[in-house]
Amino acid sequence: MSQQPFAGRAADLIEHHLGAHAELAETSIWQRAAEDCVLARIKSLRIVGGLPRHKAALHPDERLDRLKSQLQLWANGCTCAVDEDLFADIVNRHLSDR
Repeated sequence: MSQQPFAGRAADLIEHHLGAHAELAETSIWQRAAEDCVLARIKSLRIVGGLPRHKAALHPDERLDRLKSQLQLWANGCTCAVDEDLFADIVNRHLSDR
């Protein structure tokens, strides 16, 4: 049994298993789970200097496409890949929700 990193397992679960049962989850539920996965993974990475947060907000359709792409990369083993625009969008929206 291969030892897939946490980000890869979480991304695989969200992208493939939950995605295969789309009728069980609305897009907003899937998006929230995917964003939580991205935030958890970013917190676990040791990125020197951090990631930029001064990026423009993403359009909702672009955000979903980027979330799917990011999770697909992680599920396929590219667990260090980071979409900086997506990260900035998620963090800035979550901070404004507080």
